[in-house]
Amino acid sequence: MTKLKASILLSILILYSGCVKREESIPVNIPNNTITQNSTPQNVITIPEYTTNSTPVIIDNNSPFNNMNNYTTEVVNTRPSYTIPRSRYLGGAYRNNSKLKNFINMMVSKYNYDRYTLNTIFSTVSRDKDALDKYNVFKKAKPSYQKADTIGSWDKYRANFLTPSRINKGVAFWKRNLFYLNKAAQEYGVAPEYIIGIIGVETNFGSYTGTHSVMNALTTLAIEFKKRSKFFTGELESYLLMLRDEKLDPQQIKGSYAGAFGLSQFMPTAFRQHAVDFNNDGHIDLFNEADAIGSIAKYFIERGKWNKRIPVAMKVQYNKRRFYGLTTGFNTNYSQRHLISLGMRPTSNFFGYRGDVSLIKLSRYDRDELWWGTKNFYAITRYNPKDYYAMAVHQLAQAVKNAYFQRR
Repeated sequence: MTKLKASILLSILILYSGCVKREESIPVNIPNNTITQNSTPQNVITIPEYTTNSTPVIIDNNSPFNNMNNYTTEVVNTRPSYTIPRSRYLGGAYRNNSKLKNFINMMVSKYNYDRYTLNTIFSTVSRDKDALDKYNVFKKAKPSYQKADTIGSWDKYRANFLTPSRINKGVAFWKRNLFYLNKAAQEYGVAPEYIIGIIGVETNFGSYTGTHSVMNALTTLAIEFKKRSKFFTGELESYLLMLRDEKLDPQQIKGSYAGAFGLSQFMPTAFRQHAVDFNNDGHIDLFNEADAIGSIAKYFIERGKWNKRIPVAMKVQYNKRRFYGLTTGFNTNYSQRHLISLGMRPTSNFFGYRGDVSLIKLSRYDRDELWWGTKNFYAITRYNPKDYYAMAVHQLAQAVKNAYFQRR
């Protein structure tokens, strides 16, 4: 055989082996997580500000996530488990406190919590004086809050949350978490913008989640804040159970001076009742955007009784500058017909909603602004029982939603 023929034969064998190799390969369609920015309006299913008959879900028909029942996320758990050392001796700021010793005995008998582990945990605790000062436990300062009916109080409050920067962060958050927001809307019926509104108001989309050791704050308040000791003792109990379940370092979690933590700012009891592992990585982590999204949606349903078929709130017109005619607030309940008879005029058809409403008054510099709220407005107050808080969530939600669709 000549060198030329040998070379030709070798080339043929190489080509043949390559063909066999490709034939043995099975093509796999991997979902593309990229959100397309050029979807036409026809490819987007959404809702107006209020809905009466549809689930508030935004779906891109070209997205691989369209049929979520056929798609499962595979997340590799990279968070190491933390094993708390055991100690026979109790140290820390409250080592000689009888209330703490009784609490430890309760955790051991009620939950079979390891006593030596509890000794180690409480030996790390320092007294959180700032938390005590925030609650003015020792009455050293007058509370520095502004009454909601003070003229211009809503303008000042609103300015803290309805900012271009926060709205832009909300739009980016929506784009980044489209899959999980859609998933939450389909599973729980909560519109994406209201989940975003909560995270935006609570933590400015993770910009500030708190700097207090949750362990220190809860222990300090449970022992020294006598007026609310029962509440914080219950939260401390839930926190310790969370540490054991999730295998966490007790001093690693930072949060508010009240002990709320994560993007959702859940208290430990809310964590145990409503938090969910939404990205299926085997752990519930409220500093993770996916888990925070699912947990807030679940909270709205379970604590707030959110109803996907009714609106949230509507501004109404009133011909006087100041309103004193009726009691206002999220706990009030009036028929729309009665409020209309007093001179209030709806600014829309409220998407067909004709049920009773609460009457919300926002004090502005030049006038009182009146709104009607539904049971979904009340659901937002289960997060924080204040009219201004719920209205800030509502208005931020709508501002982010409008900006999101304008930029698609």
